Amino acid sequence: MLYKITAAALALACSVMAAEAKVTITCLTNAGHLTRQHEPLMAEFNAMQDEIEVVYAAPAKNYGDTHLRLFRGSATKTLPDCAFEAYNQLPSLARALAERGQILNLNELIAAEGADFKGKNYTDQMLELGRVDGVQYGMPFNASVIQWYYNADLFRAAGLDPDNFPTDWDGFFDAAQKIDALGDDIDPMFMWLINGDDWGFQTLILQQGGRMMSDDGQAIAFNENNHHVEAMKMARRLVVEGGARTDQDRETQFTAFTEGRMGMWGLSPAGARSAAERVGDAFELRSAPFTVWNDADGKLPTGGNAAIITASDPEKQAAAWEYIKFLTGPRGQQVTAEITGYLPTNKRTLETEYMGAFYAAHPYYATPIKQYDRAGPWSGYPGTQSEKIWRDQASTIRAVMDGKITPEEGADKLVEIAEKLMKR
Repeated sequence: MLYKITAAALALACSVMAAEAKVTITCLTNAGHLTRQHEPLMAEFNAMQDEIEVVYAAPAKNYGDTHLRLFRGSATKTLPDCAFEAYNQLPSLARALAERGQILNLNELIAAEGADFKGKNYTDQMLELGRVDGVQYGMPFNASVIQWYYNADLFRAAGLDPDNFPTDWDGFFDAAQKIDALGDDIDPMFMWLINGDDWGFQTLILQQGGRMMSDDGQAIAFNENNHHVEAMKMARRLVVEGGARTDQDRETQFTAFTEGRMGMWGLSPAGARSAAERVGDAFELRSAPFTVWNDADGKLPTGGNAAIITASDPEKQAAAWEYIKFLTGPRGQQVTAEITGYLPTNKRTLETEYMGAFYAAHPYYATPIKQYDRAGPWSGYPGTQSEKIWRDQASTIRAVMDGKITPEEGADKLVEIAEKLMKR
């Protein structure tokens, strides 16, 4: 049984909020997002009206911790009123909470906003990120597809044209080798692959035109058409031809890049602002769309999170919906994009009065909107072992990258790990 609120109930709840005391809602996000995004958005929303006060619970450590805390809150009936769940973990959470009647179906709330609300603000492709089994459980808040950052000064030093970033992998590896030749103190590149979550691995599958899971989300599909084997061959090429390293963590490599000791860096647009701040005037920093194998059908997994409503009280449900509309509206997405560099999830944000003029004047920050049509799903596994699946798969991918096992052996192992653990 799902939380359900009709248009009439929503209108009543809103009128009650206007007539009575302020409604306070508590939301949950992770520590990395709280101060940089949510606190300024919360302050602006609280200041613009008198009916709702938004506060945040003590933040989770990361997406995985958010996921676990929501499951614990479900079991102890201590869920927050709203939360921000990673796209790849939303399916398992939504299905579990829906069975217990602890998550709100947002379809009726969207419909109650009027016939043009959805089409005016969101693409169906973007809304799909928050759907599970055809139900809109989440509204996309943060969205990111991997992109390249690069040091234009090192490009020039290596005899490369910074105005023409490589558009295929052969060209990319050629550029990496020329940058590598600049000296032992220069690393050619880094790509998010075995650091953190499986976003990078899914990138290697989707860019081929592949998919991670079956349509019903219950069976793996990343092994279709040998996509998993080709992905592991690419993982090895990143080391052998690209000079990627497996012996350093993300922060160490980010430091190397922002200090001018690395040529190319593949990561989320969410780091655009922080990268620019750390680089300063040290070198000319640019960004470019990510390389894909299949130009016609290739996609990139969309990282980020969706806002969900887990309040049971109708007034708090209505209040949470008002807040989420602001966060995923053109102004909320403008604030988020300006602070972080995330791809706006509301298409009105691309209009001149919001981010349109800014993107035109600052092409470094405009790369995400050049990849809007590449945005694909960031999939999750059924069951409760997604974190364990990825830890084991990451170890396997590292072994492939280091040449300890062949790409074919690694690909078979990735299938074995997923099929064994997702049954639990």
